[in-house]
Amino acid sequence: MEPKDEIKTANMGDRAMNTKRAKVGGEFGANGEWYEGGKFINTVPENSKRSGSAKRGQGKQEIAPYVWEIAPEPNMRSLYRQFAGVFGIVIDGVAVVRCHQQTLNYFGRTIEEVGNMIQRWNAGQRWEPYETR
Repeated sequence: MEPKDEIKTANMGDRAMNTKRAKVGGEFGANGEWYEGGKFINTVPENSKRSGSAKRGQGKQEIAPYVWEIAPEPNMRSLYRQFAGVFGIVIDGVAVVRCHQQTLNYFGRTIEEVGNMIQRWNAGQRWEPYETR
């Protein structure tokens, strides 16, 4: 039986894979991060806890069905993402209002407000500043 904190190496072609577990009670890894006892200690810099393996999005928003763009300014939001699937749908490139009064009440909107938003989208406007509502 091998001690748990010993490095184990397995050959994978020309690359070796090293794994190490933290000692009972926990320990700091070579990267300065704390690891609970028995947890694997990261030995690959690309997988560090701080950087994370998941990459952050680019800030794209859907402006039409399956069309994604980055906002022209940081304080802008897509009109499409505000109504799509909740207040209206796009049929053959034209947005139409499709919702119940109960839905409007829940979100604190009026039919005129939603109709105006969809009308602006149909006229070609894709973005609005956050302060509009």
